[in-house]
Amino acid sequence: MPHFPGRTGAAALALTALLGAGCAAGGEDPDPTTTAPTTSAPATTSAPATTSAPTTTTREPPDTSWPGSVLDLLVVEDTPRTGGYDRDDWGGGWSDDDGDCLNTRHEVLMAEATASPVLRNDGCLVTSGQWLAAFTGSTVDDPRALDIDHLVPLANAHRSGGWAWDGATKRRYANDQADPRHLMAVTASANRSKGDRGPEAWRPPDRSYWCTYADTWADIKVRWALTVTSAELAALHQMLETCQGDPQPMVVALPEITLGDPIDLDGTTDGGPPPNPGDVRNCGDFDSYPEAKAWFDRFFTAYGDVARLDGDGDGEPCESLPGGP
Repeated sequence: MPHFPGRTGAAALALTALLGAGCAAGGEDPDPTTTAPTTSAPATTSAPATTSAPTTTTREPPDTSWPGSVLDLLVVEDTPRTGGYDRDDWGGGWSDDDGDCLNTRHEVLMAEATASPVLRNDGCLVTSGQWLAAFTGSTVDDPRALDIDHLVPLANAHRSGGWAWDGATKRRYANDQADPRHLMAVTASANRSKGDRGPEAWRPPDRSYWCTYADTWADIKVRWALTVTSAELAALHQMLETCQGDPQPMVVALPEITLGDPIDLDGTTDGGPPPNPGDVRNCGDFDSYPEAKAWFDRFFTAYGDVARLDGDGDGEPCESLPGGP
């Protein structure tokens, strides 16, 4: 049984039984000269069935009826931390944990493709394929039109308790592929429209996806011991009312999450330049222009535009993102 930080016994059992089936992955990078891998397309989530209104019950012994028992595991905190978020604290971009030269972004593209994806000649980038984009339900065949979305965005996770994690835990969250619903492919426009907002402020344009979205959001928050606001919880209840029956259950043995020690918020650096991150970001990795600009400025003086975010060389990276000049 997977371990859920801060939850034991009945709560862990309830969540284990209720982990819903998941969603999609993301896109990028040109170079259409390659060979098609033999990787088979992932299994798709089956559609829900009969209509059933969500209920909340008292559990003795634990009641694993959906969805009340999952939402009951959420901790409400209406004064979340609002400052100190830095995308670089969560890693300098997608990692390559298995050392196969495909970083998290391209691993997700490979896993979520609905048709055999094509790799660049060196095998390190996905250059074409076909994907069913979550949030909009649209079919996409150019990975550059897709972003890899953290269903619970990094900035939201920061406000909800992630601010206290150590750097290793933050990087693990940012690149988590153990839960296939944690990262998914969405259109770039949908990802940038969503930004770091929760379900109380943003919902997928495809209303038929609301049930899965809310169920997955709740599961991720419980698994990572993240809090919700009262408005966020109310929105989850409302979205789950659109379900036509329970989400298709999928019992999985997700690896234990060990939350790191709280970070030293008063820590200082030696004042020197940060390490050169290399070409590890694209504009789709940022939720807004100010976030992209802050990252760009941090490295530009020492290394120039290492991630090639400023296409016209005017010092303004990712100008099409929300909040751009």
